[in-house]
Amino acid sequence: MSSDRSITIPVRLDEKTFRRFARFDMFTLRKKWIRPVIFSLILIAFAFIALLTRKAQSGMIAAVLLAVGIGLPVVYFGTFFSQVNMQALQQKLKPPRRVYTVTLREEGIRVENNQRKEDPLEMEWTAVRQAFRRKGCVYLYVTAAKAFLLPDGQADAADGEVWDYLTAHLGSEKCK
Repeated sequence: MSSDRSITIPVRLDEKTFRRFARFDMFTLRKKWIRPVIFSLILIAFAFIALLTRKAQSGMIAAVLLAVGIGLPVVYFGTFFSQVNMQALQQKLKPPRRVYTVTLREEGIRVENNQRKEDPLEMEWTAVRQAFRRKGCVYLYVTAAKAFLLPDGQADAADGEVWDYLTAHLGSEKCK
């Protein structure tokens, strides 16, 4: 593949790809599962300590600590998945629809919004933060909080070529 060639990806996003990205972003990249799990483990440990004391009311205290320790992660993760499902519904991703077009060029990336009229986003390669290749999609982070999803099979080049192009322009340290 010639390095001066551009690759165009008219992205059609579906619910499954959106949900998979949301899980990756929240739990794998940002590791937002750690604090609720640690807090939960601490409460459960204190519940067992309360039971071991065998004092009056220790059973009640242990029950409350266990309820909160088990309930907290259930509510936390349930709320997250519920919000992701609501976002997918609000974005009307069923059936899949075209959301933006990403063009990978020698000088950088260009993103055109296909849903509303606005100026295209243009970024040099040095300003792009990271790219992650995961099952069925590449997540191209332009900032810590903003990523463009590049689902497999939608580019005017093979999926391997898209990843090679990103790696050649971002460097292997930014491509994971």
